[in-house]
Amino acid sequence: MSSKESKDPFYKIKGKTIALVYTFQGDTSNGFDHFFIWKSPILTKWMLAIENLHCLPLLIDVRTFVDKAINGTLPHVDYVLNLNTGTLNLSVMALIPSVCSALNIPCIPCNAVSIVVGENKMLSNFIAESVGINVPKTLSEADRNNGIFRPINLGNSIGVKRGIQDNSQSGIYQEFISGYEITTPVVYNSMTGKMDLLTTVMYLPTNKNLDWFNGEESKKMRSGYTFRTVKLEEKLRDKYLELVAALSIQTFCRIDARVKCTDDIFYSASYDTVSFENTYFVEINVMPTIRDNNNFAYSFNSLQEEDPLFSCVSAQRETFGDINIYDFLLATSMMSFQNDIVIA
Repeated sequence: MSSKESKDPFYKIKGKTIALVYTFQGDTSNGFDHFFIWKSPILTKWMLAIENLHCLPLLIDVRTFVDKAINGTLPHVDYVLNLNTGTLNLSVMALIPSVCSALNIPCIPCNAVSIVVGENKMLSNFIAESVGINVPKTLSEADRNNGIFRPINLGNSIGVKRGIQDNSQSGIYQEFISGYEITTPVVYNSMTGKMDLLTTVMYLPTNKNLDWFNGEESKKMRSGYTFRTVKLEEKLRDKYLELVAALSIQTFCRIDARVKCTDDIFYSASYDTVSFENTYFVEINVMPTIRDNNNFAYSFNSLQEEDPLFSCVSAQRETFGDINIYDFLLATSMMSFQNDIVIA
């Protein structure tokens, strides 16, 4: 390692041009129906993160990016931050990383294969089960009244409902697991060169109802629950990392699950460990929304010294000062494409 590298392990990601590829507010043209639009506060946070890392932002909408890529008029870009998410068609969600692949530009947070496979509820359930994670059983038509319906190709819990649904949306009916929802962010660790888990966040419904779930309405209101952090058994942590590897995710993602319970034991601060046996896979979000005060941000802000990613965050702070969740994820994602760099 040169003297320059030893003094600044992040020198290779500084000065890079990062394109933020987004969809216009209100764009409902064919193939671009969105249930979530990347609004200005989120775009602003990512732009500030780019500047905080001493890089250059290029703000460009989806259509202009694709048009310039096809015509060979795209300015020099070192990385793409893909904010074209939330479409009703997974093939459209995979548009930007597909273009990036053709141009050999690293795309954050994931490639096209990870989107098409990971965001498809049926395929992601098959893969989770294949690596040994518990998956709720699929229900027969006669048992669906007590189950939960999950659309195959939608995120943000759109269309997730209890019982039989009268709609044309393709999806899966599964056993509903009474208990609590948890979400676990998984992030590249530039200290080890491997993916690692941030703190797991549990949703505690204010009404203590074990049948509560974070569905479409709850996500719109962002109320009716509080957060707390919990620990995962080592076997479950290992299985989560196997799933991430199986989907070729190398930057960041989020795994959602249900913890089967028969009482409100997790409201006690003294009980904080989630067992492998009682945890059931819900979905893996390969393009998670990063927003102030949401589960991902809460997990980052709850990081403790004993957590695997604490030293990674500390190393960034030594170089960039007081970093937030956007700074952290962008830096680690960029570092994940620098295979010859592992911060020692």
